[in-house]
Amino acid sequence: MTSSPNPPPDPAARAGRRRSRLLQLLGLVVASVGLVGFWLDRDVPRTELNEFQRELLGVEEGTEVLSFVVAGRDRLYYQDLSTPAYGADGRFLGWDYSGPRGLDGNLTDTILYVSVVGDVVTLIAIPRDLYLDAWQTKINGMYAYQGAEGLRRTVEELLGLPVDYYAVINLDLFENVVDALGGVEVNVPYRMLYTDRAAGLRIDLHPGPQVLDGSDAAGFVRFRESPRGDLDRLDNIKSLAFAMLQRVRDLNVRAVAVLPDLVDVLFADVETNASPALVRELLPRLARIELRSATLPTYEQEGSNAVFLDRREVEAFLAATFGGDARAWVDAPEATVHVVDRSGREGTGDAVLTQLTAMGVPEEYLVLTEASFDPAPSRLVVTAPHWSEADYYASLLGIGKQQIDRLPAVAGRAVGIQLVLGDDARAPNAEPPAFAAADLAAAPPDPAP
Repeated sequence: MTSSPNPPPDPAARAGRRRSRLLQLLGLVVASVGLVGFWLDRDVPRTELNEFQRELLGVEEGTEVLSFVVAGRDRLYYQDLSTPAYGADGRFLGWDYSGPRGLDGNLTDTILYVSVVGDVVTLIAIPRDLYLDAWQTKINGMYAYQGAEGLRRTVEELLGLPVDYYAVINLDLFENVVDALGGVEVNVPYRMLYTDRAAGLRIDLHPGPQVLDGSDAAGFVRFRESPRGDLDRLDNIKSLAFAMLQRVRDLNVRAVAVLPDLVDVLFADVETNASPALVRELLPRLARIELRSATLPTYEQEGSNAVFLDRREVEAFLAATFGGDARAWVDAPEATVHVVDRSGREGTGDAVLTQLTAMGVPEEYLVLTEASFDPAPSRLVVTAPHWSEADYYASLLGIGKQQIDRLPAVAGRAVGIQLVLGDDARAPNAEPPAFAAADLAAAPPDPAP
């Protein structure tokens, strides 16, 4: 039995389907253009510097300051799936790894604060082993705990400066960008020979000036088997940044053709809240940029493999780096401060204690207890003999004070100043941070003569 032939096409129906497809295509084009326009114009609100921050950075009111935290993700692998490998002579050769590998590790191998003022770009390297009291971890773990936004807030709190943008990159970005530039010339400071089978990493560089391709450049910034370990590696990252900038300058007019490709390379390997429009705005400045770099000062503690910050040293370092002025510090009054956490949010009291000690209040001056939730704003409750001393904390935290005849002792210690944390206080790294309305970086006033 033969099948019936198909009926002849209806011209009206065929025209209708064609119009429908055209309308769908037009709708997709319009939607795509709209999304592209949204993406190109998308940008985060930029924080305006307060007076203290402008003085610290040495900039006038109204000067545009772009601020970033740039972090490089470590390669993904699991150390507990590695076994040591030894040669016939018993010498350790490396690790044999049987687990998965990838570029999307959740630890940040490199952390940089980047400030752009006009054509001056300042890179401040933050050691990955910097310890964060509030989180009981090193800063290289913050991306795993709180993501890119949490890392941005952490750097903001550490420096006392706004950080508007984040960019979390795979370290292979160095490889891709260097290859896009056609290689860069770097003076390798010492022999770099290292094999990490677990990470799939092989570094083999001899000392001296040489042109590195992308693969060798990635190894150059990852090598840390040197006497100063991470500090030497941070210096190498800064050296590569200078070399890449010099390469763009050498390309001169030809860089115009390279830059669009760089944008594509960047956004293929970067998790960021910055828009492509902002990056395209910045890239043409590369040929005339003045690049400065430094490493955040830290100190070590015996028995610890972490490093720590001293707030006063950090402010003096920032002032010297940017050509601004650090504040004159006033010592905290020698009096017990009873911090009563009534915020109803776990961890808020500990976060405020961390902030106070970071601002120079000796830990032994502080006592923390928790109490029932108080919807009122945070405040200072002070006895008459300590009224003037409480001005230090009122200015430091930007909160009011009220007088009371007597405060109960706590932990066997007489108390004249009580800091009550109310509904406006926040848990660590919440948005906004503890005492969001206060300028924790602002200096308390000099005591009246």
